[in-house]
Amino acid sequence: MTRVALVLNPVKRRADQLVPLLAAACAERGWPEPTVLETTVAETGAAQAAAAAKGGARLVLAAGGDGTVRSVAQGVHPFAQPDGVVMGVVPLGTANLFAHNLGLPIRDLRAALALALDGTARPVDLGLATFDEERVEHPFLVLAGFGHDAATVAATRDELKHRIGWPAYILPAARHAIRRPVPMSVSLDGEVARPLRAWSVLAANASRVRAGVRITAGAELDDGLLEVLEVTVRRPDQWLPIAAKGVLGLRRDVPGLVTRSAREVEIVASDPQHVQLDGDITADVSRVRVRLMHQAVMVNGTRERAR
Repeated sequence: MTRVALVLNPVKRRADQLVPLLAAACAERGWPEPTVLETTVAETGAAQAAAAAKGGARLVLAAGGDGTVRSVAQGVHPFAQPDGVVMGVVPLGTANLFAHNLGLPIRDLRAALALALDGTARPVDLGLATFDEERVEHPFLVLAGFGHDAATVAATRDELKHRIGWPAYILPAARHAIRRPVPMSVSLDGEVARPLRAWSVLAANASRVRAGVRITAGAELDDGLLEVLEVTVRRPDQWLPIAAKGVLGLRRDVPGLVTRSAREVEIVASDPQHVQLDGDITADVSRVRVRLMHQAVMVNGTRERAR
């Protein structure tokens, strides 16, 4: 018998609709009644997911935004092998970056739930980031950004995101696009650190961001590699080829953007910066270390290989 646990962010829109839908879906399949565990400000999903797996759940659903999804992934991954615990995703957030990269239905709650319960499982990589001298590892599934990219996300008002969705990022992005590059150093896979002046450095585990734009054509969710984007824009006109590259999905670099592949990345800035992990912000960070756990989580609901 399949045992299902739902880790639910209760403040998300449509959260109250999901619980009865899931109960009915489990009953239709002849499965036991699902366990529902709600997230809190202090416990954002990792502890609940781990508790569900320890308690015998074979399928743990993450229902919320990208913050909930990445936390549940961190909680589930120790049980993926050899226990075979699988994660499902029901997107309820504003950006839903991970769900977009999986090709999940964003607006159709019933369709998303059906894929989370019955879709084909596939392994995906899990990114882990540490800040400054702390030892806590923070999870991400899509993107870690350091510098003005993260500052742009931080400047976007939550109430506007909830009201109009991803277009809320447009005005803050325009304002931060003209910010000056920051002195940084970047080290990939333990190499000698290279100094540069960057608008932002991003480590991407997946290619798609908002509005279907690809930040890099080479990133895949399951290949064990991060695509590291060094954005060194110095003039506003340099954003044009970068934007074209994202819309067209081009693989070649353009002026102001260099892309490299790595399994581990360390970035150090001259002054503290913002960091974003799948859209969640941490401020006043001078050093970020990022590593990737290859195929650490099994995710249910994919219909085809995500690119």
